[in-house]
Amino acid sequence: MDTKEFKRIFAPNHTLSKPVLFGMVSFQIIITLFWWFSQSSELMPKPSEILSALSRMVTEEKIIPELWSSALLSMKSMTIAVVVSLIISYLTVLPFFRPIAFVASKGRFLGLAGLTFIFTIITSDGHNLKVALLVFGISVFFITSMVAVIQAIPKSEYNYARTLRMNEWEAVWNVVILGRIDQVFEIIRQNFAISWVMLTMVEGLVRSEGGIGSVLLSQNKHFHLDAVFAIQLTILLVGVAQDYIIGIVKNLCCPYASITLERK
Repeated sequence: MDTKEFKRIFAPNHTLSKPVLFGMVSFQIIITLFWWFSQSSELMPKPSEILSALSRMVTEEKIIPELWSSALLSMKSMTIAVVVSLIISYLTVLPFFRPIAFVASKGRFLGLAGLTFIFTIITSDGHNLKVALLVFGISVFFITSMVAVIQAIPKSEYNYARTLRMNEWEAVWNVVILGRIDQVFEIIRQNFAISWVMLTMVEGLVRSEGGIGSVLLSQNKHFHLDAVFAIQLTILLVGVAQDYIIGIVKNLCCPYASITLERK
């Protein structure tokens, strides 16, 4: 690496070549692993201990079916939340529905623990209770982000649609819905992470169906830190893979979204 390339690493708003990027990331990984292996604290399991615990849980604890159960729960809740949130968000083009979206967005300040009793009365069984809690927890953040996207649309885009002799509903379809579909994918990526964060809590409330959250709470209760770190690592890898897949789908559906980006 020459001096010019090295300076670009610490210069703002610069892109790096793939070899330089690979070398930089490899260096950071090596430093992180060196720090991890050098730790002597009993509260920080070594990578070998985590891998051993992960292998044990796959064979003995049957963690794969539990992970699959949690993934299905997350995807089901996310699908319902996306549909509900998009309907409420898109309806804010009508003044009548703006207060509804405003109130829904403020629900993000409410803790799910305080709403468990209400959702228990509304739902019929434990599975629906978990879905309802996740849908609520995801929707309030999704609506907040989506309404902000819609409000940020400049007036010039609506005026341009009108110059093409579109009526107001056609302008909404082309400017608000189709014109911001790439940002919908980004919001979905962000909120999928929220669903995994909340998964442990809802599966801890209802343990009859199992799930990775239930296993995590059980291991944490018995202070099996190597198993706790192994489960967290598994969730992280699944989340990263899920995030990457959504990014691929976004690029396939909206290839135009990255044309005007400063960094790609």
